[in-house]
Formats: sequence, C-alpha cells, structure tokens
Amino acid sequence: MIGTRRFAITAAVVLALATAASAAAGFDLVEGRAAVVLDDLAQLVAGLLATGCCWWTARRRSGPDRRWRVAMGCGAFGWTVGMALWTWYQLVEERAVPSPSPADAGYLSIVPFAFAALLVIGNHRRSDNPDALLDRRSGSARLVLLLDGVIVVGSLFALTWTTALGGLVAVGNPSTAAFLVAVAYPVTDLVLLVVVVVLSADRTVVLRPQLRLLGLGLAALSASDLAFAYLVSVQAPEVPPSANAGFVLGPALIALAALAPAPNPVGGPARSRRSWQWGYLLMPYVPLLVCVVLVLRRTAIGEVGPLDGVEIGCGFTVSVAVILRQLVTIVDNEKLVLMLRESERTLVHQAHHDPLTGLANRALFESRLDEALARHHRDGSPFGLLFVDLDDFKAVNDVSGHAHGDALLERVAQRLRGCVRDTDVVARLGGDEFGVLVEGVGEPEQVAFRVLDSLGEEISASVGVVVCADRDPEATAASVLKRADKAMYEAKRDGGRGLVIHE
Repeated sequence: MIGTRRFAITAAVVLALATAASAAAGFDLVEGRAAVVLDDLAQLVAGLLATGCCWWTARRRSGPDRRWRVAMGCGAFGWTVGMALWTWYQLVEERAVPSPSPADAGYLSIVPFAFAALLVIGNHRRSDNPDALLDRRSGSARLVLLLDGVIVVGSLFALTWTTALGGLVAVGNPSTAAFLVAVAYPVTDLVLLVVVVVLSADRTVVLRPQLRLLGLGLAALSASDLAFAYLVSVQAPEVPPSANAGFVLGPALIALAALAPAPNPVGGPARSRRSWQWGYLLMPYVPLLVCVVLVLRRTAIGEVGPLDGVEIGCGFTVSVAVILRQLVTIVDNEKLVLMLRESERTLVHQAHHDPLTGLANRALFESRLDEALARHHRDGSPFGLLFVDLDDFKAVNDVSGHAHGDALLERVAQRLRGCVRDTDVVARLGGDEFGVLVEGVGEPEQVAFRVLDSLGEEISASVGVVVCADRDPEATAASVLKRADKAMYEAKRDGGRGLVIHE
C-alpha cells in the first residue's frame, strides 16, 4: 500500500506530466501535426494509466475498496478503447471522426461503470454518525435527493443546451442516432457530477479522498466534453488541443484516486463538515439560479427567440421538481417539528419521573410539596404527607435477586396509586422509599390506613404521616419531609408494618 508521502510525490509527478503534455500541445510549444499526435497520445496514455492503476491496486484491496476500483478500471478501459479508435481515425486514416462512431460507444462506456463505482463508494459508510438530520434515509429524504438530482441535471442541461448543445444540433441537422449521442454526453456527465456532489455531502462515506479525486477526474472529462460541444456549435474551424486538457487530466486524476492511501478513520474538522452540509443544501438552487440569470440577461439584450421543445420540456420538468421538493420539504419539516415536540415532552417526563415505576421522582415531589406549602401559608389549605418505607427490602434483593425486587417496587407503586386521587402525588423518593402528598383532605391518616390495607400481608411497610392543618409559617418542604421521615422511623422501631402520625 502506497504511503501518504509517496502518494504526494506520485500525484505531483503525474499531474505535472499531464499538465505539461496539455500545455505543449495547447500553447504552440509543439505545432501542426505533431501537436495533434502529442495531444492524442497523451489522452491515450492517460486512459491506459487510469485503467492500469485501478486494476493493479484492486488486487491488494478487498470489499468495497476493491469493487469500486474494478468497476472504474472497466470504465477507464472502455474510454481508452474509444480514445484508441479516435486516434486511429485522426492519425492513421487521417479523416474526420464520424458521429456516431464506435469511438462514441467506447467513450460513453465509462458512464455505467463510473456510476457503479460511485454507488459502491457511497454505500461504504461509517455506522457511528452522530448527526441524523442530514443523513436520514427515510422515504421523504430519498425523494428529496431524487428531486434535487432532477433539478440540478435539468437546470445544467438547459444551460448546456442553450449555450452550446442546441446550436450544435441546429447546425448539424443530425439523425436520431447522432442526436441521442450528442445529448448523451452532457446528460451522463451531469448525472455523474450530481452523484459526486451528493456523496461528498455525506460525512459517513469512508472513502472520501478517493471520492474527491474521482469526482475531480469526472469533472475534468465533463469540462472537455462541454468545451468540445461548444466549439462545434459555434462552427470553430478546429478544436484546439487546449480544449482537450480535461481528457488528459481526467484519467490522470482517476489513476490518482486508485493510488490514494487509505483514509483516516477520524472525521474532519466541524467547520469543514458544515461547509459540505451547506453545499448539499444549496446544491439544487445554484444551477437553477444560473439558468434564471442567463434567461434574464438574454431577455435584457434581446437574444431570446422562440423556445424549442427541449427548452420547454426542461423548464417544465425543473419547475415541477422544484414545487414537489418544496412540498416534500414542508411536510418533512412539519413531521420533524412534531417529533421534536414529542421528544421534548418525553425528556421532560423522564426528568421528573422514576424510570422503573413511572412515579414522580424526588425533584418533582419536592416541587409539588413547595406549591402545597405556598397554598397552605397563603389561605390555610390543609395537606398531608406520607413517607412509606418497605421493611427488610434489602433481604428481598439478597435472597430473591434484584429482578424480583424491581417487580416488588412496581407492585407497590401500582397499589399506592390506587389508594389516592388523580390530583394527589405519589413519588418514589429513592430505593424502597415512597412519598404521598394529599391536599384538601381533613384526615390524611385515613389515606395511610388505606395504604397499609392495600399492601396487605404480602408487603410489609412502615408509614410516617405528617398532617399540616393549622398554619405554620416556619414549615418548609425540608422540615415537613424530615418530620415524616422521623415518624416513619418511629414506626420501624415499633416493629414495622404500621404507621406513626406527626401532627
């Protein structure tokens, strides 16, 4: 496996040679037929390099890291075959390359293999992602992703058609086969670039260095495809070698993607991740905005003519996709708001209730006790406090196990709830201690007797009762709880299974 240092040196050498070959042919350092020969051979060598690197490195890899290299190697091989046929037409037969031709089949064969390679890379994800908002795989999220792709591809294709491809078709008056081949290049290029952008926004993708280099390589190929189409549409006398720079740099970058070392398992900085998230969110709107600006500009300078069927179809498709995306997003956001509200209610409940018994916990019980005391001090409202402690509960855990002890606590909770009104508060204060707060009851001790009767012979408990009937300005929640706890211990000292009332 190539190390990071060796890869950096290799990348510098490969990119320098590819750039030098393109510059020599494109800036008249080599002239005439020699420039064409150098340009064609540089593209052919770059394609062979991409094929060899993908297949050679695949032998030492396994799993997804091997499969994407095998697929991309097949695609690079097909593209190289197309380049070889193109070179044969130009250098050996010395005639213009027909359209469509077998060379087109070779060039376009890279598309399905590159798509398969991108899918393999995209499906190889980490499982410890902390952020589930952008990385959800719900049905609505997949639909939004599909609509985003339609918006981007439709907008960019409309832009390509308006600036280059439409003119190319109009000038050439092509047959159906030639038209389909001409359209296939920009459409397939745009689809692959959209997939790269979407996967780049997914922080859980493991092979991110390989994805970025592969995406840059496909982008370089797409740029030269677009430049070629534009030059033909404006009836340029020849295609300069500089327009073919992407056909040299693209395969070279694909080769570097295959040679790239294994990525660091630790994620990048948070700022970088946020940048990719914003790129993902804005992805469908940037090309749409470019199209709108182009249409406004052409309208302002009077270049807008009658729309053809392709422009009408693209405009209608993109408009429908934008509307559907907004509707799906609105519905999804409403669902998210409901989920957040439900989560908030769940968290509030968990913060104030005992997870085992579902009763109020000590914090909520003391809060309700403070409220009862405030009413008692203000208008003399009576209330009673019961402190219930199970007798010999430790022996239950030691003899029968903690599972049996938990089941016993749950039964006690159910029986305590059955002894009071819905407006009264029953809480688990900790361990085997329970509290009961009853308000507006003249004789809280009657509730205590119901509690003991409900527990029966099966469950032994000691109960301390505090009755707050007369106003006591010195009473606090802590003092009332302390008095109830003291009464409960007096009941225990009397042998348990009883109650002591503290007036």
